[in-house]
Amino acid sequence: MSVALIAVEGVLGEHSAVHGFFPLVDGVKLAHALRSGYRLAFSTVQGDAGAVEHWLHINGMTQPAFYQDLIVRDSRWTDLSDSELRAEHAAHLRRTGADLSLVISGDPASILLVSEMGVPALLFTNPAYRWGEYRPDKRRLPRAWQEIDDEMVRQLELRAGDPRLREYEGEQV
Repeated sequence: MSVALIAVEGVLGEHSAVHGFFPLVDGVKLAHALRSGYRLAFSTVQGDAGAVEHWLHINGMTQPAFYQDLIVRDSRWTDLSDSELRAEHAAHLRRTGADLSLVISGDPASILLVSEMGVPALLFTNPAYRWGEYRPDKRRLPRAWQEIDDEMVRQLELRAGDPRLREYEGEQV
């Protein structure tokens, strides 16, 4: 059976150092649709297979019922960029005898490298990432404590000024 290699980050979910993984619903739906015609293999830039497998499991994608292979970053590939790593994962599948027929990634550079290898590829784009600040590869830093404190004070001031929340003296209606 033909193999489809799907990138975990950018297609199935996104990884944040602060929040861990969170699913991309449309990407998960795409993976479910592809199951009928392909043997699925997943590619991740993470080095910890256990954490990724756990995340896949709690999001309803279990091995071997849903996917057959999970390829992670190992010691051979530590010096590769994420885009080069995805291409290397595709090459690895081919070397092991898999009939690699499709690669799906949210990274245009990965798609270019895989296409140069002669493998059909699909660039997964989500409208939520249309603007630069919503792209999955945008690095997000935690909010500064002062911003959080300022927001808390602003909300408390709004609440204190809300006439619906004031105590009324006198006769109750």
